[in-house]
Amino acid sequence: MSNGDSSGGTNVRARRFDADRTDEVLELDDALAKRPSERQLLWIDITGEMPPDLVPRLAETFELDESTERQLAAPATQPVFRVHGDYLRITVVASPDPKHPRQSPWLSVVAVPNAVITHHLEPIAYLEQLDEQVEADTAYGLLDSESFVATLLHMTVTSYLRAVDKIEEVVEQLDDRSLRDRHRGRLLEDLVDVRGRIADLRRLLAQHRFVYAALQGVVMESPDDQRDGKGAAALADVAGRYADAMAAVDGARDAVLGSFNVYMTRTAQRTNDVMKVLTLVTVLLLPGSLIAGLLGMNVVVPLSKDDPMSFWFVLTGVALLAVVITVVARRRGWL
Repeated sequence: MSNGDSSGGTNVRARRFDADRTDEVLELDDALAKRPSERQLLWIDITGEMPPDLVPRLAETFELDESTERQLAAPATQPVFRVHGDYLRITVVASPDPKHPRQSPWLSVVAVPNAVITHHLEPIAYLEQLDEQVEADTAYGLLDSESFVATLLHMTVTSYLRAVDKIEEVVEQLDDRSLRDRHRGRLLEDLVDVRGRIADLRRLLAQHRFVYAALQGVVMESPDDQRDGKGAAALADVAGRYADAMAAVDGARDAVLGSFNVYMTRTAQRTNDVMKVLTLVTVLLLPGSLIAGLLGMNVVVPLSKDDPMSFWFVLTGVALLAVVITVVARRRGWL
């Protein structure tokens, strides 16, 4: 979709889909010049700050009320779901950042009969992908606005699942580090960081529970009353996809807890290995300490204290005892 209008950091694009497969990329003025027909679907996408003069033009063309005007004019930071008779407006978080979920962009959608307006402050990758897709696939003119919104929301929920996938990739890397003796470093801090990211993502998506649940009963008024119900069914299907996304987030949280258990198990194992070595060293030194204590007693011992060979006899005995203890430990699997 080419630029219909751009000013400063704002990019406005418009495309009109036609059921007769005569889709057009329009300038904004041409897009607002007349309402699309029943066999057409108009998509206006606005990236960046909403131009102040554009809001009243959209409101006049599509007969939007004051609350919708205010929503379009102000950047959204909370999920919104409203049905205004013959049109629908929704605000959801889109393409959540797996590293910083709280800084994720928001997408506002206003769906009127045969037209959909999308507004977002930051570029959203899947909208660009949708734009590239429709260059070759022009069947969107057969859709009503509800079906097109359902397509957008399906892609939105897919972006949730994609964020979960990226977090799970990090969890797998942490699991690999947990099982290695090297490169452990800040492993515990990294696990806590990932746990926090999942918690932020889940909290963010949980705020949308009422939005996606409400999609199951959406019915927009139609002047001609010729709807086949496919749009409403498509919106209801999105609610199930959202439930899958929430389940995926919960699964990622369980995976992090599993990684933490792996980390604690490996830490305990390393501690046991160290204690084994210290215990063995203690056992190896104990015979020498005992012999030295006996020889230091103020009594007559079998060895001459004036003969230098006595020292080597004692040292050899201690060494032999150490070898015997080591062999026994290996055979019993203590080492």
